[in-house]
Amino acid sequence: MTNDIFRTVRELLENSDCVLMGNAVNTEGKLYDDSVENLTAILAVQDSHSEMLAALKSLLADCEAHGLTDNDAHLREARAAITKAKGN
Repeated sequence: MTNDIFRTVRELLENSDCVLMGNAVNTEGKLYDDSVENLTAILAVQDSHSEMLAALKSLLADCEAHGLTDNDAHLREARAAITKAKGN
């Protein structure tokens, strides 16, 4: 797998009108092998992302149960990260 797993996605989006112009697709309209690897790696990240989000929510709930409030910068950062991860 290449170091830049988001390259494929970027190039497909940047060249969405003509995917043959992107480096993710060959002249026959098929994804290059590294593009398939990149897209597969991105899908694999989904499970880890969900697990990390659940852990952060649980940690946040525990902090609140122990009396930490929104005045705590870490709680504000955690809430902001959760919101961003949810795409809100």
